[in-house]
Amino acid sequence: MLARNGQPSGDQMDLDDQDSARISTAREGHDARIAAAQEYCLRILGSRIAPSLVSDDVHISDLIKKKLMREDTTSSKAIRFSHLYTKLSSCSVLTNKWSVLYFLLAISDQPSTAAKENSLSAQPTSFLGLHNLESTRVHQQQYDTEYEDINISTHARRESPQARTTQPRDSAYTDLLNDRNTDSEEREVDEADLLRDLIFVFQGIDGKMIKFGAESGTCSIDPSFNISSPTRGLVKQLTELGWLYRDINHYIKTTLEERTAGLVGQHEIVDYFRLIAVLEANITKDTNTDGSKGLSLKRLLVWTQDSLQRLRLMAVMVECCQDLHGGALISMVHDYTQHGDPLIQQFLHHMLERISAPFYVMLQRWIYEGELEDPCGEFFIAYNPDVDEVEMWQKKYSIRKKMLPAFIGVPLAEKILSIGKSLNFLRYKCDDAEWLQQSHGVGKSLKYGDIAELEGSIDEAYSGTSQRLLHLLSTKFKLIDHLTAIKRYILLGQGDFIQHLMESLGSNLSQPANTLFRHNLTGTLETAIRSSNAQYDDPEVLRRLDVRLLELSQGDSGWDVFSLDYHVDSPINTILTPAAMEKYLTMFNFLWRLKRVEYALLSAWRRQTTSARAIRPIQELVPELHHCRIVCSEMIHFICQLQYYILFEVLECSWDELLKTIKNDTTDMDSLINAHTKYLLDVTFLVASRDNSMMRRLLELLATILDYKVAQDNLYNFALAEIERRERLAQKADWRTRHGQWGLTDEDEALDKIPDEQFEEVVPSLLRALNEYSMQFKRELSELLVLLAEDGDSNLRFLSFRLDFNEFYLGSLKGVSMDAGRKSTVVRL
Repeated sequence: MLARNGQPSGDQMDLDDQDSARISTAREGHDARIAAAQEYCLRILGSRIAPSLVSDDVHISDLIKKKLMREDTTSSKAIRFSHLYTKLSSCSVLTNKWSVLYFLLAISDQPSTAAKENSLSAQPTSFLGLHNLESTRVHQQQYDTEYEDINISTHARRESPQARTTQPRDSAYTDLLNDRNTDSEEREVDEADLLRDLIFVFQGIDGKMIKFGAESGTCSIDPSFNISSPTRGLVKQLTELGWLYRDINHYIKTTLEERTAGLVGQHEIVDYFRLIAVLEANITKDTNTDGSKGLSLKRLLVWTQDSLQRLRLMAVMVECCQDLHGGALISMVHDYTQHGDPLIQQFLHHMLERISAPFYVMLQRWIYEGELEDPCGEFFIAYNPDVDEVEMWQKKYSIRKKMLPAFIGVPLAEKILSIGKSLNFLRYKCDDAEWLQQSHGVGKSLKYGDIAELEGSIDEAYSGTSQRLLHLLSTKFKLIDHLTAIKRYILLGQGDFIQHLMESLGSNLSQPANTLFRHNLTGTLETAIRSSNAQYDDPEVLRRLDVRLLELSQGDSGWDVFSLDYHVDSPINTILTPAAMEKYLTMFNFLWRLKRVEYALLSAWRRQTTSARAIRPIQELVPELHHCRIVCSEMIHFICQLQYYILFEVLECSWDELLKTIKNDTTDMDSLINAHTKYLLDVTFLVASRDNSMMRRLLELLATILDYKVAQDNLYNFALAEIERRERLAQKADWRTRHGQWGLTDEDEALDKIPDEQFEEVVPSLLRALNEYSMQFKRELSELLVLLAEDGDSNLRFLSFRLDFNEFYLGSLKGVSMDAGRKSTVVRL
């Protein structure tokens, strides 16, 4: 109401003051919100939040060129941009060039009008991964509406008294109360704000209202914000996507830092990043072109179902594969492909293709190039760099079973191991790298998928490398010739050569071991070669044959230290290893000892035969000499049967079996080594017997035979000396007779008997030694036959049957005790 003088009354002035206060308060609130929005923008711009895109300078420059060409058909702007981009690329001051180009591309999409440029809800800033300040825009619009209403109301009151009188006074207070209810702390949070907060949560980052809890798998919503219960339930369901991604991303970062899981990459997360980028682009769209609403929480829940299922599967994989890597990790994931859900099978199959890619790269290089590059220890082939060159095939490479994938069985893994070893053998041992470059693995590639195709590729590579290696060993390096030479010379298969060597060395080897010289023995060896059929052998083989003197011991003779040796080098030493050659030499020493005993017995038999007529006049020794011939025949029979069994039943049969195996059943280097190992075990079964006492008894038996031969020689020496004594007496008596004297006197010894002194002292000791060695031979032989017959090895039982097929020696064991009581004296006839 106006005063009479036209001036406003006191009540009117009070209302004007209140309106001014309201305007001032609204302006202050608006300034405060603007300041808060600016501060929030500066905080986001200063943070390290990065867009969910790959930093690729070339790609972003191509996008800018395409945009410029669409806007300008003359392409002048695109050409100018290319020159500017070239200068920017050569600039070394800027480090984040992609970020600069991306920012320029983003702001170029803003509308050209000034009103739209100032809008805080512009789409490009949202696309940069920043919060859309939609709440600030709403507050700005509310402030503008409020300010206009207040001004209109003030002017109306000043210009139209009727309007002022018709509007009740309480409406001003009602408007002020409504303005206060629009404050962000009182009204319900806008759905767009929750969507923008969820985008941060999806990337594992705490939002303004939604934050990750201390425990894994929990998220909490700030209770100070007014959010309805149904909305909170939707948000809770959507946050599962965030903490699943957080757990998976933490596992990926941990494995990359520790460099223990080099097979796991981030390929499966790329689709998830693309989804987030699409969601960010759709948050700022209030409505679509057809008038429908834009992104909402319910639509977001539907859109993220596929990604949620994928992340759940990945989370399960992460939990199961925490401490696994390499082949063990592939095996664990492969086990889950047996799931009944086709979608899960497809997802795991796609994941395995990515996870197993480095594994198949290593597998391809191994089976096609023989190279092993496994810095993290993820491949199932292990490498030992400390192994000597001789044991490269046996010990340098091995299978690491804990890293063996489930779809590769142990037999297939052994083939893969054999392929790589064969390639290395061909390259470094056989010097056959040219064949590898020309004929092996050209245009081949392996990947996860069809197991049958993988097995076919492995079988093809296995067959090619194995056949090539076996061919080179048999042709270029003459493996069979070397095995034949060892059989003929080391295992005494060349009879005429061994006989010449034995006759040439017999006298020298009977001397003390310290009197032998290697160069003399080498000369004798060459003489034996030239005197036998060995001279027609391959000179390469004869060059490797040599003489070897074993370690000397006190009292050893030349027979104890002499040995033949056969030198082998690479690559034959992979099969004929030093350990195998030691077994061959052990077998040679045993066979050489048998030959020595046979040589000694044959020498004794020759002496018996040649001296039988000469010593027949000594009637006192006739029974004993006859017994010597019987015992000597038994010993010769035993040695001949033992040699026959070893040389023919064992060596020849095993050799024939080895040749058949190499020709028909050998498929790779391992089978060849196994065949030779079996052959070596067969030919050395006696010297390598599990029962050491058996071999010891056999050696003692051979020593007893040699002792008996020495005792027999002593008896024959005495007999021949007695014959010489009688011949001298006969010549002396004949001389006396021719000179008219008595041929024999009482002082002369008798011509037809052994002198009493020798008959009582010398002869009994000689006969006692013969009887003792004879009984010892029969006792030891019988005990040896019993041990052989009771042994679990069929070969040893057959040897027992071969030596005593008519049980003569077992029956004679009973007569040993009777012979022990026999007196070592003779009766004069």
